[in-house]
Amino acid sequence: MRIEEREKDMLDHFKDMNKMQEVLHEAQTGLWVIELEEGTKPRMYADKSMLDLLGFTETPTPEICYEWWYNRIDEDYYPVVESAVERMAQDDRAEVQYPWQHPKWGRIYVRCGGVRDWNYKKGLCLRGYHQNITNTVMLKREYDTIIQTLSKSYTGIFLCNLQDKTYKAIKQSEVFRKLQMDFSDYEGFIKNYTIAEVAPQYQEAFLETAGIENIWRRIRSGEKQSEVLYRNRQGRWRRTKIMPSSEYSPEYPWVIIAFDEQDVEMEKKIDDTTTQIALSQIYKLVICLDFERLEYHCIHYNGELLHLLKHGNYEDFYQQLIKMMPLEDKKAFDNVFDNQCYDKKGYLEGVLRLWNKEREILHYYSYYAVRIFQDNEERIILMLRNIDDKQEAQQRENILSNLCQCYYSIYLFDLENNTEEAIWQEEVIRKRREFPKGSLDTYYSKFVREYVYKADQEKMYRAGSPDFLRYALSLEQPVYEIDFRRIYPDGLYWVRSRFSIAEIRDGEVTKVIFANMNINEQKLEEMEQEEQNRKVLLAAYEAAKTANEAKSSFLAQMSHDIRTPMNAIIGMSSIAASQINNPQKVKDCLEKINLSSKHLLALINEILDMSKIEKGKIALAEEPFCLSEVIEDISAMVRTEAAEKNHELTVIIKDIEHNVLIGDAGRIRQVLLNLISNAIKYTLNGGEILLTVQEVSGKISGYGSFVFTVEDNGIGMDEDFLDYIFVPFSRAEDPQVQKIQGTGLGMSISQKIVAAMQGNIQVESEKGKGSRFVVTLNLKIEEDHPDVIKKPAERADVQKQKSKAADKIKLLLVEDNSLNLEIAQTILEEKGYLVECAENGEEALKIFMQSEPYTYQLILMDLQMPVMDGYTAAREIRDCEHFQAKIIPIIALTANAFAEDMAKALAAGMNDYVSKPIDFNKLIDVIEKCMNQ
Repeated sequence: MRIEEREKDMLDHFKDMNKMQEVLHEAQTGLWVIELEEGTKPRMYADKSMLDLLGFTETPTPEICYEWWYNRIDEDYYPVVESAVERMAQDDRAEVQYPWQHPKWGRIYVRCGGVRDWNYKKGLCLRGYHQNITNTVMLKREYDTIIQTLSKSYTGIFLCNLQDKTYKAIKQSEVFRKLQMDFSDYEGFIKNYTIAEVAPQYQEAFLETAGIENIWRRIRSGEKQSEVLYRNRQGRWRRTKIMPSSEYSPEYPWVIIAFDEQDVEMEKKIDDTTTQIALSQIYKLVICLDFERLEYHCIHYNGELLHLLKHGNYEDFYQQLIKMMPLEDKKAFDNVFDNQCYDKKGYLEGVLRLWNKEREILHYYSYYAVRIFQDNEERIILMLRNIDDKQEAQQRENILSNLCQCYYSIYLFDLENNTEEAIWQEEVIRKRREFPKGSLDTYYSKFVREYVYKADQEKMYRAGSPDFLRYALSLEQPVYEIDFRRIYPDGLYWVRSRFSIAEIRDGEVTKVIFANMNINEQKLEEMEQEEQNRKVLLAAYEAAKTANEAKSSFLAQMSHDIRTPMNAIIGMSSIAASQINNPQKVKDCLEKINLSSKHLLALINEILDMSKIEKGKIALAEEPFCLSEVIEDISAMVRTEAAEKNHELTVIIKDIEHNVLIGDAGRIRQVLLNLISNAIKYTLNGGEILLTVQEVSGKISGYGSFVFTVEDNGIGMDEDFLDYIFVPFSRAEDPQVQKIQGTGLGMSISQKIVAAMQGNIQVESEKGKGSRFVVTLNLKIEEDHPDVIKKPAERADVQKQKSKAADKIKLLLVEDNSLNLEIAQTILEEKGYLVECAENGEEALKIFMQSEPYTYQLILMDLQMPVMDGYTAAREIRDCEHFQAKIIPIIALTANAFAEDMAKALAAGMNDYVSKPIDFNKLIDVIEKCMNQ
């Protein structure tokens, strides 16, 4: 093969640009081309890897791309970068390294190199690469830092990446080299070290400190360093120290793991001279506590705060130390002296504060307390280390870490010394150097005067005053927030100021964090929401006002509608009394009184029904019923009314597969009667009324779907009124309608009943042509109940037998109202029943219990009576020892005609109920039904 062919073959393997891009992406390297021409903006063209390294999610224009790259170069490195560009322009290959501000990753380090393209004739064209070398730079820095700062006594020093769990050895003894050969990941390495080197009784405590998840947890909680003291399998003391790297960040999660050997003499005698010298380099106090003997042994102490002997009383040491602490630290530090607190890990660590001798300055100490066993006796070794030099930096770092994410400016107020110090400032303030560290009063007054909207200045002056902050802030209330309008060159913006405790001593706030957050968008949304709420409230008010007006109109109409039948009842009663010798006239008066009474009862029932429904108290019965009987009853009830207006009433029942159902037959009857009665009322004489009942295909298992349609050729309704037909008290503005008595509640009640049954009601109407109402209900099928329907002949036979059966039945009638009692007794006796009376439940109970078996075949029980009500009487009867107690039928006579009241009667042990005013034909039917069961 010729050289040219070999070269072609070699180059063919690099033509796949997608593969090339994958390689470049993995190497964090991108390619670029820069074009520079006089009179035009510089342009940069970048491949996909380069765009990713620049932080673009979409492809920019070449001009924007160049500006983006150039403006994010560290300003101290512009001369270096420009020098490299000049060398490339002179046909010299050049490479340069510089820091670059990435929009997501923050500060990264870049290696950039390139050459000039002489084929480009319009100006200057450079081609090159851009590589992210942050990890390399960081690791090199970390390595140098570790080598310079860590003691030579460490036998192993490692860098661990918490993110990908890799690690790098900086320094290692032979022990670590052997372990490292078997594991490439930190978790495997540290677990193997634990098993191979750490004594079993210390393994749990070691992993609690050195395990990767535990390191994550401590760093997230703000701990900057941790260490664990333990014995190896040879019984020698070892220590492992863990700390974040100097460049630690979420993008660069490297930590240092350092292993060192503790002095061998520590095992023999913890307080010998060599150990004291070693400990004095680190610890202010090392003391051994014996809780059994209540003694202490001072191993090392080089301070002036405490007056300690070599050996002394434990209580004396405790009282000296606790008196030097602020109140906030005492409770947590008490755990050091609680033996049970060492059961889990064997050691305790934390930070405490101690006053100086003059009680003017608080010093910070880290403490480490470990439980040891010496000569078969238990001891606590307590070590205190001064960390004043680290505390201020750590405090600042914690503050910045927690607050800079949300707040554009953060200041530290020292209330004791009347000073302020900027921790973080917005760029415009920082550039002007307006608020350097200085007087708190001066700074805050200037801030409010120049940057706070005038209407908000008074409240901001008050909020930032030291006296108010000491009053408003406490351990129970550590934060105080206030909103104000901030003055900017382009207008006003809403800002939220947050005052929070930075330091508190003996219950008094001494330092406060003052942070500001832009909440303009949120505040505007809140104000818009408040305006919307105001409009909603106004609409609700208008709706309530409209409803009240409708009710007022309704009451005026009801006053007329109720007085009309009342007038007829009173008038016809007077006429009947004056025509007592004219039987025909008396009969006519009584018929009209009966008709007016029924109309008045219907009005009252609708009003009470609507009241119940509006309060959400509608209740539905769940009882078996025969659909065909319900329709037959409805037909019988309305035929007379239809005949009076010469209407042709037609009832069609078709496709009924399930006749025995479970539900509230009374409510179904109420809805259909209302629709049919309306059709009769609002259809001119000689009209046509059609009721159609049809079972259709249902979608719910165990339920039948039924469609009830009521049609008429009456006066119809305007299309506009159809939107209000179901609104309570609404009636059409039509002279023909206004002449007809009604409450305007019937349709609203019907709709709410249908909705409670999970059904729907639809209406179609055309003025002058008629209306059509369609009710659809899903009713539960009673599978186990025999579908028994009495044929007309059978029903007639039952009616004929009633009079024969009545003379064999003795009833106990319980009623407290003497007039009602007289009416019921008279009518029942006229029907052939034997009737004995009682005036209340207690009397009825006494009569029943003293009676011989089968003296009474049935009890009629009023519900609301003095002494003992009907519910209680029924329960007492059912619970007594009379032979008939469990079997005698009890029928409730109730003025409460709602389903929930009837359900309550049944729950008390009654068999059935009849509502007042009593329809005595219905009462006889119920008596016969109970007697036949």
